[in-house]
Amino acid sequence: MLSPRRSLPLLAVLTLVLCLAACSSKETTADGFQWKPLFGNGLHDSSDVVATVGDIQITKQDLDLRFDELPQRLKNDYQGEEGRRLLLKEMVDQALMVMGAVETGLYNDEDVARSLISQRRSLLDSAMRNYGLLRDNEPTEEDIKAFFDQNRDLFRQQPTSRARHVECLTRDEAEKAYERLVKGGFENTFPKVVKDFSKNFHTAKESGELGWFNEGGFVPGIENTKEFTTEAIKLEPGLHPPFRIGSRWHVVEIQNKEYGRPMTYKEAHDIVLKAMMPAHQEKVIKDYLRQARQEHPVAFLGEYAPGKGLTAEQIFVRGMGLADPQKKLDMFNLIISDYPESDRADDALFMSGLVTLDTWNDRRAASIIFQQLREEYPDSDYMDNIEFLEKNGYDPDALTPSSIEELRKNQ
Repeated sequence: MLSPRRSLPLLAVLTLVLCLAACSSKETTADGFQWKPLFGNGLHDSSDVVATVGDIQITKQDLDLRFDELPQRLKNDYQGEEGRRLLLKEMVDQALMVMGAVETGLYNDEDVARSLISQRRSLLDSAMRNYGLLRDNEPTEEDIKAFFDQNRDLFRQQPTSRARHVECLTRDEAEKAYERLVKGGFENTFPKVVKDFSKNFHTAKESGELGWFNEGGFVPGIENTKEFTTEAIKLEPGLHPPFRIGSRWHVVEIQNKEYGRPMTYKEAHDIVLKAMMPAHQEKVIKDYLRQARQEHPVAFLGEYAPGKGLTAEQIFVRGMGLADPQKKLDMFNLIISDYPESDRADDALFMSGLVTLDTWNDRRAASIIFQQLREEYPDSDYMDNIEFLEKNGYDPDALTPSSIEELRKNQ
């Protein structure tokens, strides 16, 4: 038998997940638990009532909103008049179950209460992040242009080629197909050679035409397609001798080729926006949390004190002495998260960017770290170093190992 194990003060803060919005039909139990409404969005509803369960009314709007809540994969099961009737019956069953849970005080059960609190917390946290902070909050055109200018090396039009091929099972067959194409003439046109030699049923139907592709791209019907396009993109326009990919031999003719080049701002705009959105959204959230901490002071105590009980200086010295790059980053991130106002915060950010470049040559990740340093610590002495790295495309080789060590010694 389930017994009440939650006190009144705790129950007073519980709100059924289905009942987060304010509504004129609120109802609470004797011990303060709010459990209505069960359906809808909590706003005024003047639509027709389509079912009643005791004193609970289910309206046409409730039914429509419940259908909207369904996963897309289930919506087909509730289409049409009969489908909606089935859904309404299930809503009635659900209402009866909830009423039973309330009547027997199940919301007082420790596991149920914990789940209600957890779901409510997660839902409100997600709502604040995705609706309260991030909805309709995108970088300005000035921000997008600035990110593009600072990271031009990251936005390039990749080389693309348009080609056709003859695919053979053996090198001997491929050599014969190649010789006929080189010889030329009416009997040796590409479509005729494809018909006589190609063993690829899919591309043979198109006379060997493959269309446009980029390095590592996908070409329908080609076995080991990524390996094929990676090799074929290196070829210049014209007919080329056979080469092997996987178990097949290919004779390829490059018909057209667009060489790689820097993208214009107009071409790169959407790509730039997508690339900078994670950092932009993270900044919006960090700015809010920084402001919220000023309004609601936060204190970590005991073993959870800032820096795990170490000062920012002690953490930085330890981090610099570590050989493992990931552990080094973990120490620097501890400074950034626990001591954002310390003199070592900009040091930690800059060193995080250098470690990212030195170890993984991840220029995009490093550029995001350096951008964070620029935005949060505009007076940092590292601005010239960041500008130097930007001018060199975040190339880790631009700073020789000796100069990197010199930078570190000076900090």
